Amino acid sequence: MFEQFNKSGVSSTDEFLKSVLDSAFYGILTYRSIRNEQNEIIDFECLYANDIAAKIINIDTKDLKGSRLLEVYPGNESAGLFDKYKEVVEKGDLRTFEQYYEGEDINKWFRISAVKLNDGFTVSFQDISEFKKAVKEVEEREIKYQKLFSESLDPIFIVDDQFNFVNANPAFQDLFEYCLKDLICLNFQQIFNEKKDFELLRKIILDQKKVEEYEVLLIDGKGIKKPCLVNCVSIYEEENSSYTYLGIIRDLSKRKQADKELIVAEKLSMTGKIARTIAHEIRNPLTNLTLALQQLKDEVPSEVEDAELYFNIIQRNADRIGNLITDLLNSSKSQELKLEKQSLNKLVKSSLTLVKDRMKLQSINLYQDYDSNLPDIAIDSDQFKVALLNLFINAIEAMKPDKGKLTVKTALEGNNQIKLSICDNGIGIPKDKLDDLFEPFFTEKKEGSGLGLTAVQNIVHSHKAKIEVDSELGKGTSFHIIFKVKP
Repeated sequence: MFEQFNKSGVSSTDEFLKSVLDSAFYGILTYRSIRNEQNEIIDFECLYANDIAAKIINIDTKDLKGSRLLEVYPGNESAGLFDKYKEVVEKGDLRTFEQYYEGEDINKWFRISAVKLNDGFTVSFQDISEFKKAVKEVEEREIKYQKLFSESLDPIFIVDDQFNFVNANPAFQDLFEYCLKDLICLNFQQIFNEKKDFELLRKIILDQKKVEEYEVLLIDGKGIKKPCLVNCVSIYEEENSSYTYLGIIRDLSKRKQADKELIVAEKLSMTGKIARTIAHEIRNPLTNLTLALQQLKDEVPSEVEDAELYFNIIQRNADRIGNLITDLLNSSKSQELKLEKQSLNKLVKSSLTLVKDRMKLQSINLYQDYDSNLPDIAIDSDQFKVALLNLFINAIEAMKPDKGKLTVKTALEGNNQIKLSICDNGIGIPKDKLDDLFEPFFTEKKEGSGLGLTAVQNIVHSHKAKIEVDSELGKGTSFHIIFKVKP
């Protein structure tokens, strides 16, 4: 083989090897050991250096040959390289490692391989400073993005191509009441209230590679439904030729509640205006009607047959119209409260005594469960009793005699919320009627005015509390009054 190279102009084996080594992409140095009288290695003498090595360490190859390692590069000792080279020579092991060299104006990262050669060693090394810099930048970016992911106030999640959870930030875990360990055992579909909503989202993201402003009802780990807005994008993973999906969720619960409260406030305001107009327009002629009735009573002879009967009918209906107007005004106007800090439990118990006879007549069973740890809250006793009586009477009237069960309980939720629940096992309310329940004049009762629950809601809102209702036909209805308290 060497004869072929000689024919082409390469004069010797040494020149051939030099041309091969000089064409390498990494630096190569060969050293022999320098020993003392005790045969201990005290330094190394350079026998060979290729052009790349000279370029990397910024010294001419002629100056390297014959030079001593520690004289030219004393930093090798403080960096621990000298000891590693000694170990290679004495043990004969191949050593490969990465080392940052600081000294002699080099200050670079190297990937180094050293192998024993007679009583010395050959070392090959490559400048990996740029690679290390790039790795550090990637790591810093990863730390930055991980910090953004972890500290984001918006719930963020990652699912794989089968929509199994891969990761979720603390905000997501807090919103849905799951720890990460439990979450990664779930599929994204499992937090959807309706399967069809998930299927639609899945179809959109598979077709369009993204989902924007998708409003949907999701369920947390405790089964509580939350209206949410989902934004999600697909990310193609080239390594395994599959997609992962990164998404951000916004909880709309507070916004929905605020919108609902605003609508209620606007309705109450409008109802108040209408009520005042009606009161003005009806009460005047109603007063005239009552006065005319009295005049008529005085003028009609007592012997006129059935006159008193018809007078009573007119008077009774006039009184009913007057009472309806009063109830309408009271249900729509802002309540002036006389607040006093007191026990909610005691107030509820005292209100229940007012419907004791009704329950007894209907053979209603009463179950009470009061949280003894409730803090006192500011309540107007008279006004709040009116609200409670409305709810108690509605519950009693909704239940069948001898089969009724009225449950009243209070609970401290967390450390900032008190919940009062009034539950019956009556006929229930259709779902399509629940939204209309607090509307003025809405009623399912034959003799009802439809203003009772409107008044209840007005009283509750005046106490800066909120009222919620859930119901199922044939199983019963539950009203929940929720007070915010300071921790």
